Amino acid sequence: MPSLVAEIGWRQHGVISRRQLREIGVGSSTIDRWARNGHIHQVLRGVYAVGHSRISREGRWLAGVLACGADAVLSFGAAGQSRGIVSPHQRQAVHVTVPRRSGADPDGVVVHRIRNLDRRDVSAHRGIPTTTATRTVWDLATALSPLGTRRAFEQAEKLRLLDRERLAALREAAPNRKGAGVIGDLLADAPLPLAATRSLLEEIILETCRDHGLPLPAVNVPLLSFEVDFLWERERFVVEADGGDHLAPGRRDRDNDRDAVLGRAGYLVRRYGSTAARARTAVAAELRAVLAERGA
Repeated sequence: MPSLVAEIGWRQHGVISRRQLREIGVGSSTIDRWARNGHIHQVLRGVYAVGHSRISREGRWLAGVLACGADAVLSFGAAGQSRGIVSPHQRQAVHVTVPRRSGADPDGVVVHRIRNLDRRDVSAHRGIPTTTATRTVWDLATALSPLGTRRAFEQAEKLRLLDRERLAALREAAPNRKGAGVIGDLLADAPLPLAATRSLLEEIILETCRDHGLPLPAVNVPLLSFEVDFLWERERFVVEADGGDHLAPGRRDRDNDRDAVLGRAGYLVRRYGSTAARARTAVAAELRAVLAERGA
């Protein structure tokens, strides 16, 4: 029996519930004795760490889900971190969504009770029942600022996890829900081609164009014998996102040679380092002026 418990714990990020122990034939008195002897360690009411008390972040997430009953799922910020659409560096409580009929409300878990959670909006992720990225964005819109919601939305799109049609259906079903207006605005915007970007700096430049109403460029596309970061073809304007402001001399020479080739072919090349690209208003003003001049 202990080997079976260890196997289940290994599959479940080091945790197991009292209900699961009972299902495999472990009696209540034995569970209590194991807890007293340190073979298992209570994490939340009715949930134990197997063998030792230290568990991973995934173990804490799953412990929260197990503590809330069979129909519980990881949701909101914790689901966002699990899905990769919320920064892993943000401190997030364990959020769990349960049907309203559930009475579980363990200490240390933020419980959200809803009338119904469509099974289309749930899937197992890392072995934990979790809201989908699309449902998570919908939920986060009620808790985050518009900017925070946009970041989660765009990260989900970048990872190709966002189902715009499903998100629109969720909004249509609850148009007065907090955050529904933000979601509507995001769905109305043209998608940013974030999946084509290769660095945070490239994402910043794209977001700058979007936020200031500039036409979106093609991203990481071939041009002559090179590949350029951003290209406005009609204006023959190229922007390069230089990840560092201090390039090695050999790299700088190659970039200068490339810019000269593009210049002779009629393309204007502008390079932005990390410091300049974060001055978004100034960058947007310069881009607007260049596009207007070369598009005239």
